[in-house]
Amino acid sequence: MVIGTPFVGRRHELDLLRGKLFTPGLGVARFVGLTGEPGMGKTRLLAEFAAAARDAGVTVVSGRAGEFERHVPFGVLSGDTLSTVDIHGAIDVERYQLHRAIRTRLVELAAPAGLVLLLDDVHWADDASLELLDHLVRHPPRARVVIVAAYRPRQAPPRLSAALSDGVEEIELGALTFDEARQLVGDDLDRTRYDAAAGNPLYLEALARHPDAEGPAALAAELATLSHIDLQVARAVAVVADVAEPVLVAAAADLPLTETLAALDRLTERDLLRPLGTSVGVRYRHPLLRSVVYQGIGSGWRFAAHARTAAALAASKAPATVQAHHVEQSAVHGDKAAIDVLVDAAVAYMNTAPTTAAHWLRAALRLLPADPSEEQMRLALLGMLAKALGVTGEFKRSREVLHEVLALMPTEPAVPRAQVVGFCAQIERLLGRHAEAQALVLGELNGLSDPDSAAAAALKLELASGGLVAGNFTDVRDWAREALATARRVGDAPLLAATIGGCVQHAYIKGLVDDEVLALLDESTSMVDSLLDNDLARHLEAVVFLGWNELVYERLDGALRHLARGLDLARTTGQNHLVTYLRIGQGTTYGLLGRLHEAAACFEDAAEAAVLTRSDELRTMALAQQSWIVTWLGDTDEGVRLGEEAVRVAGPVRDWFSGVAHGMLAQARMYAGDAAGAVELLRRAGGDDELSGFEPVTRVSYLELLAAAEAECRRPEDALACADRAQAVADSVGRQLPLAFAQLARAHALRSASPAEAAEHAIAAAERFARMGDRVDSGRARLVAAGALAAAGRAKAAQAEGELADSLFRACGAALFSRMAGRLEPAVQVLLTPRELTVLALAAESLTAEAIARRLGIATGTVQKHLENAYRKLGTGDRLTSVLRAQALGLLPRAWTQNG
Repeated sequence: MVIGTPFVGRRHELDLLRGKLFTPGLGVARFVGLTGEPGMGKTRLLAEFAAAARDAGVTVVSGRAGEFERHVPFGVLSGDTLSTVDIHGAIDVERYQLHRAIRTRLVELAAPAGLVLLLDDVHWADDASLELLDHLVRHPPRARVVIVAAYRPRQAPPRLSAALSDGVEEIELGALTFDEARQLVGDDLDRTRYDAAAGNPLYLEALARHPDAEGPAALAAELATLSHIDLQVARAVAVVADVAEPVLVAAAADLPLTETLAALDRLTERDLLRPLGTSVGVRYRHPLLRSVVYQGIGSGWRFAAHARTAAALAASKAPATVQAHHVEQSAVHGDKAAIDVLVDAAVAYMNTAPTTAAHWLRAALRLLPADPSEEQMRLALLGMLAKALGVTGEFKRSREVLHEVLALMPTEPAVPRAQVVGFCAQIERLLGRHAEAQALVLGELNGLSDPDSAAAAALKLELASGGLVAGNFTDVRDWAREALATARRVGDAPLLAATIGGCVQHAYIKGLVDDEVLALLDESTSMVDSLLDNDLARHLEAVVFLGWNELVYERLDGALRHLARGLDLARTTGQNHLVTYLRIGQGTTYGLLGRLHEAAACFEDAAEAAVLTRSDELRTMALAQQSWIVTWLGDTDEGVRLGEEAVRVAGPVRDWFSGVAHGMLAQARMYAGDAAGAVELLRRAGGDDELSGFEPVTRVSYLELLAAAEAECRRPEDALACADRAQAVADSVGRQLPLAFAQLARAHALRSASPAEAAEHAIAAAERFARMGDRVDSGRARLVAAGALAAAGRAKAAQAEGELADSLFRACGAALFSRMAGRLEPAVQVLLTPRELTVLALAAESLTAEAIARRLGIATGTVQKHLENAYRKLGTGDRLTSVLRAQALGLLPRAWTQNG
């Protein structure tokens, strides 16, 4: 048990917490939000729970946020928690990687008996801690872990409320009853003092010590009887940290260490301070007591105490990240050394805690003198601030800072100014302001004194990229070509590599593929490979363009090589805004190669990075790609959910990101048994029956999906029209993958009218896919061939195609298609969807359509539609015959018809 005042009035809440820990079979983390007003006993309840957990042999780790250290990254976590995770030196990693490392550490700590992680005063937690908590809630550690976050609900920041809103149980602590209060402080408690304390345990205890004080003033009364030395040390503890080390306390108090230690002992005896277990530090009995002390310190003494603490830390060569808090509280205007410390701390945390980096950069800017000689420093700090704000999703504030930078920057030299304009344009686009982004860049371009400069090339490339992201595939002015021509005249190799990459991508998006474009791709590859890392880092978009171009031009091995190099450089040079694009590129490449689990990992990284930047466009793209891979991995319901979320995040704007979201949701719905819904989505996103709103290469794959959906809806004429359009577009592009998709589209269209011809087209498509290394699509084509061959009466050939398809799916982990293949009769394995099988299985249990609808959470009419599709595909006309037919084919276990 915890030593101290009686533990009263909280037994029920303690039992609730114990129940979370000792629930049988607990294999994933459980979260509890412990709420209550200041002094209500949250900290004491956590201590009692910790004692109970330790008695049961469970590892306990505790952390607490400090009121006056809200900008210390990960301040809510203790050092023990992160003993194998370097958060101070993690400069070249993304935040989500650090979050995963901490989650892994929690799993390690949970072995073998479990772990309790207690986080107190989380309403004061820094943004990095809140991001971590949000990550843990969304991705609970797979271990016997209980995480309790105690906080004051009225002081909780929005990010904390959002993180704990989904599936986190709340335990609220209210006031003690009068009887409970008397158990706490004694039977001499009267109603007057009880009412004065409002049943608050902290105030009740303070009033018991100082009965003449009124309510919260009783806390301050505890300090009135302290000697001068003890009060000075108490104030120093409040200044140093929530957990204060004696050496720093002595420095802050400006007293000898021996005298300080004696005072700390006296303050501990009075229960103002409490030692922290095995640590050498001490902390206040309650954070409210520390707050009373800190707020009561004169501003001059407090300033000097912070300065003495900062000096002691500097003398001990503590990292800038540790010094920064005290430096900020004690630096004077123009203090160059203080500015250097704040900037170094900001740089150290730019990737892992950018909100804190932004805070320290603002502090440095406030200290910077208004001197013309410091203008370059001011511009550099403002640029860093804009980046920090951008990566935390504060796009509007980042835009404001960038506008301030542009107002201060001279027109010459033009290249640095063009880089700022380009970054500002990217922020404008992330805000959905595509027209404003284009106008900004175009205005800067028109104002250049030299239209053939490196700045002009960079701005033209930005105009080309912005147009494509905005979905403007028909811009009459070819900015990419103009950028390339300008860059050739300039002769800057990294810039030239970037403009070549942009030109190749522009040609691909417009479907203009010829020998000249392929020669440019070769040139781009040679240039990027020849560039040193330091040179390439100046225009890292060159390797981003190259990786994506090799992906779409079917050079998949090269794509993986260059995307990996780009990812390494983005991390080591702090250009983390490119990570999402690079990881999505890697995931797409892995998906095409049939390495689905590797693809899923890439898309999960991209999604986590997008969540942290709070960019709707990047989240849309990552969610859409996750929908694709999750569906292929076999979870169609999750695929639909992710696709719907991608479409929701995309909003009403119709751009490239929105188109991908609609396309991937259409695929998920198709395989979930909603072919009509897939048709509607594709036509809406594509703008018309020809899907002309999609760029040409992707358009062919969506036309193949549309042909399959139309065939599933028994509209062979519409399916054939899709195949014709797909072939026309594929012929114009001339690449192998589009041609394979066009052939597969024709196989879908012909499968009922001419199954033998459909099989020929499907096999030809499968072979094309296989030559490109696209194993899953090759297997899909062979499944279609198997069904068509079976319908044509060629059972042996059908079986061979089905087995070949199944081997491909199993090798890739494509569980969706493995289920469709399996050991079923080929004609059926192609046509029955997972949802149709589920509905048929429930129908075999004699459930009515209404009961099936309730079980699956879908409409009764949708159930009827699935049953009708199953009857048609099985060649039956009623429920009983369909069930018997499904049993004979191995689709349903015979036991499922016992009630039939």
